[in-house]
Amino acid sequence: MLGLVKAQMVKNTVIVPVGAKGGFVAKQLPDPSDREAWLTEGIACYRTFISGLLDVTDNLVAGETVPPRDVVRHDGDDSYLVVAADKGTASFSDIANAVAKDYGFWMGDAFASGGSVGYDHKGMGITARGAWVSVRRHFRELGVDCQREDFTCVGIGDMSGDVFGNGMLCSEHTRLVAAFDHRDIFIDPTPDAATSYAERRRLFELPRSSWQDYDRSLISEGAGSSRDRPSRCRCLHRCVRLSASRTTSRR
Repeated sequence: MLGLVKAQMVKNTVIVPVGAKGGFVAKQLPDPSDREAWLTEGIACYRTFISGLLDVTDNLVAGETVPPRDVVRHDGDDSYLVVAADKGTASFSDIANAVAKDYGFWMGDAFASGGSVGYDHKGMGITARGAWVSVRRHFRELGVDCQREDFTCVGIGDMSGDVFGNGMLCSEHTRLVAAFDHRDIFIDPTPDAATSYAERRRLFELPRSSWQDYDRSLISEGAGSSRDRPSRCRCLHRCVRLSASRTTSRR
């Protein structure tokens, strides 16, 4: 959360340089293996969070500030409140705007960035495409054309994400050999560039995908995708042990 605050303060210097930065953590979600139940509860928690924000925020009605009912204010009028879709809530803009509409909040569908009436960050790949310019420069300084030559990559994230998902599709020559997120560790020691690219695109277009959805028949020998929530170290150990056992059995 603190890292997100720092990033927002830096990149928003020329937009909204100051103000509160915050988020929420749902502590009692169902097991993520049941994706529909997990998403449903997450959305319900998000609605509660947005409602809580609007419950204590001034509104504008016919150009006049209207304070929230039963709220004691110790500061001046301030009806400016926007919600930025970010980690975990990138597809929730329409939900936030619907809650704001129910409250009659003055900003309407401008309350939450993105959504069906705004910029779709994942669909447009805005952040990833911008970052990729720096990636290409880095490779150029190494004498490598990453748009024409194969290269290996290790990453943090999964293909359902905005930045990571789009980033892993910026070059058909990206050979992703390992990645992890909060759910899985993915290892593919010697991937075929074209085959792995096509499979990553499939996952990117698959709603709420994870590394568990990767076609295991396409993964090179000695690797796979592992999930072990209690211990990340044990999870990685299992992947490595699996690799060793497969190598031994084929000798």
